[in-house]
Amino acid sequence: GGNDGPGGVLVCSENFIVYKNHGHADKRCALPRRRDLPTEHGLLLVSSAVHRQRDLFFILVQSEFGDLYKVTLAYEEDQVSEVKVRYLDSVPPCNALCILKSGFLFCASEFANHGFYQFQGVGDEEDAPTCTSKQFEADDLTVVDLEPRPLTNLLHVDEIDSVAPILDAKAVDLATYDQERLAQEETLAVFVVATYTEGTPPPGN
Repeated sequence: GGNDGPGGVLVCSENFIVYKNHGHADKRCALPRRRDLPTEHGLLLVSSAVHRQRDLFFILVQSEFGDLYKVTLAYEEDQVSEVKVRYLDSVPPCNALCILKSGFLFCASEFANHGFYQFQGVGDEEDAPTCTSKQFEADDLTVVDLEPRPLTNLLHVDEIDSVAPILDAKAVDLATYDQERLAQEETLAVFVVATYTEGTPPPGN
């Protein structure tokens, strides 16, 4: 708020970003989706970062698939007229993003090596997949597709080796596995595998 912008919050929900503020109408904006993503699959955002300079302000968010989006607000004083989400680039999914004032982006990857990138652009290409809150206001529910591409706005300059490599994996049946032992183990993910005798239908059929 104040001199830094209109105030309020951006709520990241499944398939949408919504601008909310007390006494202000909600501004809902869809997210560009990968072309091969099934329509019934909800798209989630997993990390974000804010860049604020005197003449440049935007928010960077990342989807669960690694796609980066630039989120901008069109506003006058404390009234927001439009929320715009534009595809920027794709990097491995991150736990955290950090934009440096020197023009670099640090990506703390969830599984891959951590990446250090330099901004070559800020996603101002007119042909980049873009959604706007004005589409939703006009009842335009057209899905905006995107196709992941080689880096355009970011230059990969360095990386830090991951210190949390996957060293082990287990496939267990939680119905019979020792729950106390499972709780004590540092398990990244649990996959339940059920096996059936040939010719025996799965339960529920």
